[in-house]
Amino acid sequence: MNLDNEQKPFRWGIMGCGRIAAKFFTALSHTGEGLVVAAASKSMRRANRLQRKTGIETIYSSYEAMLDSDELDAVYIANTHNAHADSALLCLERGIPVLIEKPITQNAKQTERIIAAARANNTFAMEAMWTRFNPAVIKLQDVLAAGTIGEVRSLEAEFCVRMNPLNPKMRPWNRMCSPRLAGGALLDLGIYPIVFARMVFGQAPASISSSADMAWTGVDKSSQYTFEYSNGARAQMQTSFVKERPRIMVITGTTGSIHMTGFHGSDRFIIRRDGRPEEVVQCDPSGFEHEIREVHRCLKAGLTESPSMPLAETLETMQTLDTIRAQWGMKYPGE
Repeated sequence: MNLDNEQKPFRWGIMGCGRIAAKFFTALSHTGEGLVVAAASKSMRRANRLQRKTGIETIYSSYEAMLDSDELDAVYIANTHNAHADSALLCLERGIPVLIEKPITQNAKQTERIIAAARANNTFAMEAMWTRFNPAVIKLQDVLAAGTIGEVRSLEAEFCVRMNPLNPKMRPWNRMCSPRLAGGALLDLGIYPIVFARMVFGQAPASISSSADMAWTGVDKSSQYTFEYSNGARAQMQTSFVKERPRIMVITGTTGSIHMTGFHGSDRFIIRRDGRPEEVVQCDPSGFEHEIREVHRCLKAGLTESPSMPLAETLETMQTLDTIRAQWGMKYPGE
């Protein structure tokens, strides 16, 4: 990292120039702590479009050329799932900190390589699980830790969005339904409730059962997961990119429950307890800004991973995703 004065803005590069890259650019500008100085894409059409939209000064058609420019303090990896691992390794081998869009990789083996490279090069790496840093989610963790609803016994969550990527005009190259691009509802949407379950229960499940409705392209278009925990607690989750359902999470404890609508990006939740008025907990708005500030905080402190989103937990989640895909016999090219 090239910062010699913590008051200087963090200089970011972006690998991948799709819609989420533009969203990151806007969020970074809102923090007032950094700026995007360069972006790279293997598609110059995408790179030029992002430049026109955001005004990023320099664009590259080569990831390596951008990384070797010696102008970057950190890189946001925003390309397709299948490219995350190789892109992150290019950065880490050069000692450049990385924020890697979720899922961090397409499987646990690739995640292990990233962790090894980060530690070997003493360089920061974090999965961009933005929801974990949203104010409502931070407050939710405090409420659970305080025992407000007693011992947590169950979690139910749905993340179903009708994206229609199987429309004839979009298939099969759309990233959501392409095995080559590590597509499917599980890695793109299902990861949200699964990460929430890990956060709420604080451990990996003792057993997993799952099922999937497969698209003709070979990825899951809808899937369901049930996690059983060693203390008898249970999480039930479902996700889909072909049907619309309310994005609701309900956490039930021995003395009450918590309800969160649009849970992956909500700014509020409701606490319900027997004999007490319903309590609405309102928090600051959600957004990418919070995870970006966490990266900046860690870099200023000289940390190589975030204590709020440790790499061991990220690896555990990827192992869970691998287990689920194995139950369906769903593999990506090269696995």
